[in-house]
Amino acid sequence: MGKPTKTIEEKLKTKLSKLREDSNIKVTSKQVKVGKRVLFRYSLKEIAYTKVRYFPSLKEDIKDEDFTAVILLNHQTLKLLSGSICNPPRGVGKVIEMVRHLKPSINKIVVGGEENKVKGNIVYVADDLYSTLVSINKEEGVDKVTRVRNRVAPFLKENYALEGEEEITERNYSLLLQEIIATKKFSQKDIVELTSELEGGDYNEIVIEKQINKQAEWLLNSIQTIIDEPELSTPKAQDFGSRLFKFSKSSISGPEDLMEKILTKYGQDIIFGVPALLNIDKYVVSSTGLSNSQFDLLLITNLSDIEIVELKRPDDFLLDYDSNRGKFYMSKTLSIATAQSERYISALYRENDTDFKIDGKTIRKFIESQVGNTVTLSICRPKALIVMGTIQRVAKLYKDLSAGDKAKVSKKDYEKNLDTAYKEIKASFKNIDITTYSELVEGSRLRLQLAKSG
Repeated sequence: MGKPTKTIEEKLKTKLSKLREDSNIKVTSKQVKVGKRVLFRYSLKEIAYTKVRYFPSLKEDIKDEDFTAVILLNHQTLKLLSGSICNPPRGVGKVIEMVRHLKPSINKIVVGGEENKVKGNIVYVADDLYSTLVSINKEEGVDKVTRVRNRVAPFLKENYALEGEEEITERNYSLLLQEIIATKKFSQKDIVELTSELEGGDYNEIVIEKQINKQAEWLLNSIQTIIDEPELSTPKAQDFGSRLFKFSKSSISGPEDLMEKILTKYGQDIIFGVPALLNIDKYVVSSTGLSNSQFDLLLITNLSDIEIVELKRPDDFLLDYDSNRGKFYMSKTLSIATAQSERYISALYRENDTDFKIDGKTIRKFIESQVGNTVTLSICRPKALIVMGTIQRVAKLYKDLSAGDKAKVSKKDYEKNLDTAYKEIKASFKNIDITTYSELVEGSRLRLQLAKSG
């Protein structure tokens, strides 16, 4: 039987006792000082370092840094403090330099726990991220030394007749894989293809599934951030697209365009769960040469049928309110979307009609060419899905009604009637489904949870 692991309190006491061996250091029940300068304050939960650093082997043994550091104590972070704990680990300074490169105002770092975030002038770094960043820094440092040695080798040979074999740096490929994953510039299919050469086994399957779930959560959280914005202007859409998805701002013409880009790139598996998703950026043109319709997205369903996705703004209202009649009705935007969807469905029924073409091909031939003829289409009952607004803002909020409108209806009745009207409109079309972005996200979250528990 192995030796029992020491508790955090026992490990901390051991490290503090070693500090007492230095006569310049004074250890009290809550803090550690050198002379009158406080090095750090401590408890069983954390060590909070001041800006003061102590180097007993140097002539100037006390120096001031320009940042403070907090180490949240657990068995993993205690390993970072393997030497003397009078100063924070060297890696702390390296990590804060990395963050300061992009946010110079950072003056405090908190290491440990599970959160990675920047709040004010504080950067929080979880255990695993800290380890990754320090490992990258260490590996690049070794790599730099090796490159320098190899470059100076010819000069040493020519001038001193000193010759050795070329040095090679061993690269940590698991760390490199983490870096690739962190870029988020790949899809679930990329992950599976990347690992397709691995030997089969439960462990590999778990790793792949875990990373797919991680990407799904990132996508859903990012979309949620966008749709939570009540007034999504074009500048805001461009900012979200650039910050969350690394799209160029100039490529985003507005909120609808942003959502189309996101769902085109990431929506097939996580959001819609279909065999194929196409972004049709060409018009269906009639034999008269006039534009007939342009689909936003086409989904090829699990039944090999077609579902058209018509995307509208996340901050649009689906319903308007007539205070005189006390009734809700479809907003202008939703009415236009349903009319467009009906026209698109009619066009799909004419899949083989040479009078309706996309890029010079019949609708069927064009779609088949886009999926590489790998899917046999069975266009029997094409449908349309309209996505717009959020469930929290199906119509104008009661608090935003005019005083006159509020006098005619109570908040309770307004919201009850709104809920009923939304359900009725959703059920009123035969081949058109209406949903909000928030319902789309929550449905995806549900599928993700079921997949995890399955």
